[in-house]
Amino acid sequence: MITGVNAAEPASVSVFAPAKLNLFLHVFGRRPDGYHDLESLFVFLDVGDRLHFERADSSAANLVLDPDPGIPREQNLIWRALERVHALEPRLPQPRIRVEKALPMQAGLGGGSADAAAVVHWAEGLFPNADFRAVVAGLGADLPPAMDQQARVWRGTGAVPGDLVTDLAGTPVLLLKPVGGVSTAACFQRLDPGAPAPSPDFSDSSRAWLPATRNDLEAPARALNPDIGAALDALCGAAGEPWLVRMTGSGSTCFALYNKKGPRDAALEAVQRRFPGWWTAAAEIL
Repeated sequence: MITGVNAAEPASVSVFAPAKLNLFLHVFGRRPDGYHDLESLFVFLDVGDRLHFERADSSAANLVLDPDPGIPREQNLIWRALERVHALEPRLPQPRIRVEKALPMQAGLGGGSADAAAVVHWAEGLFPNADFRAVVAGLGADLPPAMDQQARVWRGTGAVPGDLVTDLAGTPVLLLKPVGGVSTAACFQRLDPGAPAPSPDFSDSSRAWLPATRNDLEAPARALNPDIGAALDALCGAAGEPWLVRMTGSGSTCFALYNKKGPRDAALEAVQRRFPGWWTAAAEIL
């Protein structure tokens, strides 16, 4: 989402990079290339990072992160996305990118992918006919959904778009993340997938089929970080009766979906008192 005086003016462009949730994540067999086939419902939230693309003082791009997570440049998805969009369209300006970081690392919220997708949305605002999405998609499994930003089921390794889910917009969400994170690679190493889950009937109400889905990485993530179990138990036991409690992605953020904001907000206050050092947020599905 681009905001500013003029989306074509690099000195005034601001791009919102929303957090994602995997409302379910079914992991199937390992492929010959080493990746797993999966099926997952991605939704996006009204909380996230914000990237400000400003005119650089020199001919070189520069990046300011606040707070700075200390990721080396060669591993930073913002830099890597910027290099790829510039390789495709050299007429793009070299911007100064100021990033307001709101999403924690190793959270399962797709913060790095969201930031890289924001670079693509900035570039598309300047050169709408260039296929920036194709050159950036290979940077990570979450990049195609992050660039799409719709409530949609993704399949294959996570890059094959499927059914849209249209009845979740505005759903109140409570987020709770323990202090420690979880390695995605370690989760997959511990994965013991069960029988393949049948795909739901996505034409039905999501309330009818979502509770019967699951996150196959939840068990290995809980074994690696027991605080995830504590977070899930706290959300299940919170007031307001959330209708879905689950971990997103490979963790460590857990979430609860509510019917109304009031009970969600009361539960937020309760978990903040119980876990004062943990990251929390109230959000809505976009």
